[in-house]
Amino acid sequence: MTAPTGRLDLARWLVGHTRRLLPPLAAAVVARIVNQLLGVALLVLAATAVVRAAAGDELATGPLLLWLVGIALAKALLRYLEHFVGHGVAFAALQRLRELLFARLIPQAPAATQGRAGAELTARATRDIDRVEVFFAHTLPPAVSAVVVPIAALAWLGATVSGPLALATAPFVLASLVVPLAAGSATWRAARRVADARGALAARLGDDIQGVREVLALGAPPERLAGLDRTDRALAAARSAAGRVQALRGGATVLLQGLGLIAVALVGSGTGAPASTLAVALATAVALWGPTRGIDDFATNLDASFAAAERIRRIIDGEPAVTDPAAPGPSPADAALELRDVTVRHGGVAALDRVSARFAAGAWSYVVGVSGSGKSTLGSLLPRGRDPQAGAVTLGGVDVRALPLGELRRRVAIVSQRPTLLSGTIAENLRLASPDAGEDRLRAALADVALDAWIDGLPEGLHAPVSARGTSISGGQLQRLAVARALVADPEILVLDEALSQLDGPTADLVRRRLRDRHAGLTVVEITHRADLIPDDAAVLVLDAGRVAESGPAGSLRAAAGPFARLEARA
Repeated sequence: MTAPTGRLDLARWLVGHTRRLLPPLAAAVVARIVNQLLGVALLVLAATAVVRAAAGDELATGPLLLWLVGIALAKALLRYLEHFVGHGVAFAALQRLRELLFARLIPQAPAATQGRAGAELTARATRDIDRVEVFFAHTLPPAVSAVVVPIAALAWLGATVSGPLALATAPFVLASLVVPLAAGSATWRAARRVADARGALAARLGDDIQGVREVLALGAPPERLAGLDRTDRALAAARSAAGRVQALRGGATVLLQGLGLIAVALVGSGTGAPASTLAVALATAVALWGPTRGIDDFATNLDASFAAAERIRRIIDGEPAVTDPAAPGPSPADAALELRDVTVRHGGVAALDRVSARFAAGAWSYVVGVSGSGKSTLGSLLPRGRDPQAGAVTLGGVDVRALPLGELRRRVAIVSQRPTLLSGTIAENLRLASPDAGEDRLRAALADVALDAWIDGLPEGLHAPVSARGTSISGGQLQRLAVARALVADPEILVLDEALSQLDGPTADLVRRRLRDRHAGLTVVEITHRADLIPDDAAVLVLDAGRVAESGPAGSLRAAAGPFARLEARA
């Protein structure tokens, strides 16, 4: 869906997802209003005492101090109550949004994560959601008190002290409230630019950190640093523009506050108001700076909060690329896979164009082609990572779109070229698809990929820790762990998308032999660019620019000296 740009629409969206958590905010609103009215009373009381003392009047110092201390203590308690309740609601709302984001992101994967850096998604789930706190904890109480407190204070001033002085103060108080609203569009645009620039910087930093080994190996640090510098300068420019808007708005507010005091003094002088009356009016005007400044204080942060909410909403309201069927079809008869005139387009460009192929049940089949030929796109269709725009993919004669996603993905496991581990132990990572798997099953899966000797040599064995990117192990071990993780779930079909590419030839052959020997009925579709490693009796599908160039047994294709033979010659 297209993300909205209206702040009111975003506010409705945030409230809609957290409505049941918000009622306690009423206590925060009341606490803030009473707190700020007591602030007006404190300044008025102090100003009156100073004027009376200057005039030589006698003061009951003891009761005055008691009143001042009592009001100050009450303000402190009310301030605490406001923040305690407001932040309690805010943190509960942030938890709700974070849970909602993950719940909505999972059905959108893997399509939702393609073209997005992991660090950028992490920034949305952490920093962006944290910035929404301003909306819940620092918006409603200041907004309500900014209206209620000035009205109440000026009404009291006009009714009990001086009508002309109250009227002189009112326009400047009103203008102080209007300035942040008048600058709202500029603030909103600036906040969105800052949010997007922050996301771009997080994505680049995350990519550089995760790919530091590749960057160093390719001698690319200067280029990556230059790109990082450009991204950082874009963020600095966006923040500078936002700062200019904030400075102009803040300067205008301070100017209005100063002019308000001058207006009160001039009107008081012109009407011959007593010093005590003028002091009360000036104290009231100064005391109202706090409530009105609350609007200006949260305006900038609120727009940053809305900009963050917009980025979060793009994920939460995103449509899953694939969904469960309304009426599930029959269970597949076997583990044979077939593509029938399949077409997949990315941005109008055909990644696969009318591709037809069959992968026999229990066989080890290969898909080969140069980079960009559509191999990985084909692999993603088998577990329904995406659906084709035309044609059909069937499993055991049943269209995969007619199978519940849970059932399909229990049957079909895919392992990518660059798998990811979660921070934790080896056992925890292996159990991702089968949480109840015992240690014997985990060790059997590791033996299937020739990691049994390695795991036995680790002091902590299955409980050895690994990092999120597998930086504590080699690339080949990482790939084999990912294959073992897929095997723990006991799939009927295993799709290996360059999943053995970082293994040396003998180790890759050993893994293939063990999988054939130990999983005789397993259907394997291996996507690879290494045509030279494919045995003569294996079924091969050769892709070129998204089309089937040729297919058949590898030995026959070698003898034909066609696309497969040319691809093998390049290996």
